Amino acid sequence: MFVAKNAWAELRRHPWRTALMVIVSLLVTMWSVFGAAVMHEYHAAHGEGYEALKPQAVVRMTDTALKDRNGDDADWTKRYITWDEYNVLGAAAQAKQVQFDYSVVASVPVRSTDSFKAITTSATSGAGQNETGGDFTLTSFYNEAAVAANEYGSFKVVEGTKLNYQDVTARDVLISQELAKKNNLKVGSTITVGNPANAKTTYTFTVGGIYTYTSTPQGVQGADAQFAKDNRNNVIYTSYYDFAASGLDTTEGTGWAVPDINIVFTLANPQAYEQFKSALKPDLPEGFAVSSPTIDAYNHSLEPLDKLAGTTKIMLICLWGVGGALALLLTLLEVCPRREEIGYGLAVGVTKSRMAWQFMLEILLQTVVGVALGLLIGGWTANPLATQLAQGHTIAMHGGVLWNVTWIALLACLLLAIIAGVRVALFRTAQLAHSPYLNSADPTTKEQ
Repeated sequence: MFVAKNAWAELRRHPWRTALMVIVSLLVTMWSVFGAAVMHEYHAAHGEGYEALKPQAVVRMTDTALKDRNGDDADWTKRYITWDEYNVLGAAAQAKQVQFDYSVVASVPVRSTDSFKAITTSATSGAGQNETGGDFTLTSFYNEAAVAANEYGSFKVVEGTKLNYQDVTARDVLISQELAKKNNLKVGSTITVGNPANAKTTYTFTVGGIYTYTSTPQGVQGADAQFAKDNRNNVIYTSYYDFAASGLDTTEGTGWAVPDINIVFTLANPQAYEQFKSALKPDLPEGFAVSSPTIDAYNHSLEPLDKLAGTTKIMLICLWGVGGALALLLTLLEVCPRREEIGYGLAVGVTKSRMAWQFMLEILLQTVVGVALGLLIGGWTANPLATQLAQGHTIAMHGGVLWNVTWIALLACLLLAIIAGVRVALFRTAQLAHSPYLNSADPTTKEQ
């Protein structure tokens, strides 16, 4: 009780120094909680989060090869990968014992008609549909897994319903919001498009849903497209069954009637994807490469978190350096000038251990209060603040993160308290002999 009373009295005699120590402890702890939460999420996202991915892999033309593409030259279809070539690639993967599931995406250009016009801009070429195959691209998906690898970006249906991949009788399509507005269409309306090789052959579909894009992959074209069919808002989506039922999934087509087949492979994990990529490399057609839309999208989603983590590392180094220096300075300012107080206490019979405990308690009272407040405030604010700074990437506050900050902070408090206690331990009792108020002949004042 004596020690606690004296420690409290000492803190009250220096309110500004006490308040400053509490504030320093609070700020260092609070921002440490924030930083620890960010770094935990960063390592989790690049560790178990990444390893949990089931990446999709596609074989597509490289950007260099696509530079040679002419959207009004039907000979370009000769560079499409054929079913036979895909069989070779699949066999190469299986030879390396790489297991995979697969789905199919197939597309062809289709012609606009008098009742259904494509979106055009000032950038759109004046080439006719006989040269381009059409002003639209009809893209079909075998199942929902294929949709996830859509080269034009992910989309959501804002009106109507998604495609039905099991109904072989449906003739439903999805069109973009912009295309629906241009043609004054709604869910339930019908559209008619023409065959890419024969304008007299037409296909009629029902608008089952209207979509809008939610992501923009690198290199995808919109209003800047040279050809209307390459503007992603002119892409019409349907099921693979509807595509095949219309006779568009053919191996006998010529020119733009040749379907562009994309096999979407699904692997068990990123390691399997790397093995798959290596297995296919020797047999890839010229100008093609293996990529993973899943991994690309995941890494892109982590960019704000990566940037925040980089800034947080620097912040934590500065925080701990400056905060630790201030806490140490305040501790030394509190205990170093108190030579007379220590000497007097020892002279009147107070033991060194009790004096050291008082000094330690003074430091602990200030720092532990600051740490407790910092943990409370940091625990409540780190999640929303970090999530906002990470631009929507949710950063959860885990109990393990809070516990790690807690015990490290308490160790720091204890270290400062030990420094304060050492000040008393290093006091030389021989100095008491020089006190004008003590009798040097008194044996009670001699060093033991």
